[in-house]
Amino acid sequence: MKHYVSFMLVAAFVSLNLSSQELKTPEQFLGYSPGERFTLHHLIDGYFRHMAEASPNAEYIQYGVTWEGRPLGVCIISSPVNLANLENIRMSNLQRAGLAPGEPVADAVPIVWLAYNVHGSEPVGSEAAMKVLYTLVTESYPGADEWLKNLIIIIDPCQNPDGRDLFTTRYLRAQAFPPSSDPNAWEHNQGWPSARLNHYLFDLNRDWSWHVQQETKHRMKLYNSFMPHIHADFHEMGAGSSFFFAPGAEPWHEAITPWQKEYHTITGKTTAKLFDDANRLYFTKDNFDLFCPSFGDTWPLFNGAMGFTIEQGGGAQAGLTFNREGVDTLTLKQRIEGHYLSSIGMIAAANDNRERLLKEFGEFFRSATTNPTFKYKTIVIKGSNDAASLTSLKNLLESNQIRYSSPRVTGRKLTAYDYRSDREGNVTVEKNDLIISAFQPQGRLMQVLFEPDSKSSDSISYDLTAWALPYVYNIEAYAVEEKLAAAEAPAAETAAALPVDSMKPYAYAAPMTGFNELRFMAELYKSGLNVRYNIKPFVTEGKTFGRGSVIVASGDNMKAVDFDRKVAEAASKSNITAVKLSSGLVTEGKDIGSDYAPVNKAPAVALAGGEGTSQAFGEIWYYMERELEFPVTVIEGADLPDSDLSDYDILVLPGGDYTKAKDRIMAFVKDGGRVVAIDNAMALFRSEKTTELGKATEAKETEDKKSVKSTVGDTTLLTRYEDQRRIAATDRSSGAIFRVRLDDTHPYAFGMGKEWFLMKRNTGFPFLEKGRNIGYITDNKPVAGFAGYKFCQKVRNTNVIASERIGEGEVIYISDDPYFRAYWKSGRVLLGNLILR
Repeated sequence: MKHYVSFMLVAAFVSLNLSSQELKTPEQFLGYSPGERFTLHHLIDGYFRHMAEASPNAEYIQYGVTWEGRPLGVCIISSPVNLANLENIRMSNLQRAGLAPGEPVADAVPIVWLAYNVHGSEPVGSEAAMKVLYTLVTESYPGADEWLKNLIIIIDPCQNPDGRDLFTTRYLRAQAFPPSSDPNAWEHNQGWPSARLNHYLFDLNRDWSWHVQQETKHRMKLYNSFMPHIHADFHEMGAGSSFFFAPGAEPWHEAITPWQKEYHTITGKTTAKLFDDANRLYFTKDNFDLFCPSFGDTWPLFNGAMGFTIEQGGGAQAGLTFNREGVDTLTLKQRIEGHYLSSIGMIAAANDNRERLLKEFGEFFRSATTNPTFKYKTIVIKGSNDAASLTSLKNLLESNQIRYSSPRVTGRKLTAYDYRSDREGNVTVEKNDLIISAFQPQGRLMQVLFEPDSKSSDSISYDLTAWALPYVYNIEAYAVEEKLAAAEAPAAETAAALPVDSMKPYAYAAPMTGFNELRFMAELYKSGLNVRYNIKPFVTEGKTFGRGSVIVASGDNMKAVDFDRKVAEAASKSNITAVKLSSGLVTEGKDIGSDYAPVNKAPAVALAGGEGTSQAFGEIWYYMERELEFPVTVIEGADLPDSDLSDYDILVLPGGDYTKAKDRIMAFVKDGGRVVAIDNAMALFRSEKTTELGKATEAKETEDKKSVKSTVGDTTLLTRYEDQRRIAATDRSSGAIFRVRLDDTHPYAFGMGKEWFLMKRNTGFPFLEKGRNIGYITDNKPVAGFAGYKFCQKVRNTNVIASERIGEGEVIYISDDPYFRAYWKSGRVLLGNLILR
């Protein structure tokens, strides 16, 4: 029997209207017992579709596809009565939260969302999901019939199908017969790229707040259309570990409510009873904290749900059977049982506490709307910020269901926290500004994403300790303690089309404001046009063009066909307005045909990837193809020593060891190539004593040796064993944000202003005596987040961005990942400048 569901979803919806068929167990459907082998994604998805086709207790929704075209789907499990009324239940839940207009027409029903396999190389989740699905649909666990009457249960069996299939196909290729439990066996050791990640090598469990990747974007649309009361994210950890479930570890973010903390304990006790009865080992309150909003436990918590991370010992190395140092042998079947029991515990706890869950869920949103806890009641985003950053920010706010508007009253001068200066200042609210009020249903999430510096109960955290959006986008923004009245949300703006007239322009020019102009350059290059940019500002025909403005002159493109049409199309696609210029003679500054406006053709770009490269590889690959939309050739790092690089103008080296390709890379630079060396890729040039970087590093090391004190009798070495992590934290940055001073006259800093903010994780490198020091840190503390005192001492007066000439070419050094996890959008401008100028 099959039902239809009429969700108003943007995500794709698969409605199956097939006749009844016999309900199959996972073993009957797959042809083998779960745990005997790893299951390919199409079979997992097929089983979920089968259960929805065969049972009145399940519905299947395909909510999207991955980058590689695999379906993303969920099953919704409940009683036939609830499923028949599902649209009303769904909408009424949103209305009670204040996230949809209208009054609820259906009784409240708790929604429990179980999500598995966000990391492809943590494969037990999808295997367990099939067992959980069968148990619920057939009501074969004691009390399951009541659960289906009282709850809506959503199961997403695989959040990362591309990563899962990469893991599974590799394992099937390497698997011994019978499977080997030896940790040294091929089947237990997979190579690059990590199957943990998606197609672009992103960790999807770090993308919950930022919505960068396609899989996340699709999932967010479905999630926001339900807003579940429970969200449990099922993972695996190292094979030597036992099992982790709630409560989570410290630090907990202060936006998490007392009830959410209490419910973590409730669920933990319910699950512990199941594990105790089965004599299974486990631990709680350790390692997996609830602070950074990037995860599948914290982001749901900040969205009113009870968010959980569940971790089974196993992971990629465990395979089908794994010898744990002679203690025991861990099998896939045992791991399936762990996630199965924890899933049952999650559902049972929700059923037992359903009335309180519903009450507190509503209160979460009501209290945020009427009495927000955030010190700052309004965020003011200046309308003068560059259009690309504003558009990206608006898209992110909308995806997170955070409301923004125009100010109702303008012209007032207000006391406010200035994000850029990191201190109290003043702001005058103007017509084109955006304001974001804390008085809204998503007020707590708004607080988390805009708090200037997140407060943590412990400096030791699992991931980042800072993420405020004004720093992410490098925009002018202010936090005001006063509630500002809001007008209607501003209408979407579109770039004005180039006017159609008979005048043949001398050139077109677009003032440099940010990433949109770089997109414009990329589109012009792709259409075969030559492009200029001005090194010095100029004024012509009553308009001012700052440094880095994009100029495309007809005189540089005499052989171009449909020159004006190509420019118009590039401007439209890039959402910019290109100004027609009638002459190359300017009123002030340097003329368009001067050496201060160099002309360039489209560069050929190569990107090193492969074994040993850092996460920046996937980010830059994604940036080139999906953000800048400019051609790039990916070359395996291992192939660089034998690669012919003469066809390329630019070689980008993400973090990695390129020692074996040193001669080839140095020859490429000396012959006129440009190399962008990121993170530890700089070591290739640091080790070369003839480079400016090598000389500066050697001088710094010599200086440091003079200040080294003897450790003989040093009592500070007498530390406690239990303090090891805390001591190590003094010498690192836990994802803290630092201010970077910029030489805004340098082409690589055009459009970035005089300052930039960076997610700092490395200590930087010395100033270059004869190179160009483009971006540097002069402070000894971050503007937000935690960095140890030793780290802060090391980072002061160091470079972040610098360049030097080597032979006929150039090397640009960047100490840290400038486009961190692809949500650090201000890094787009730096990368675009390096590639296109």
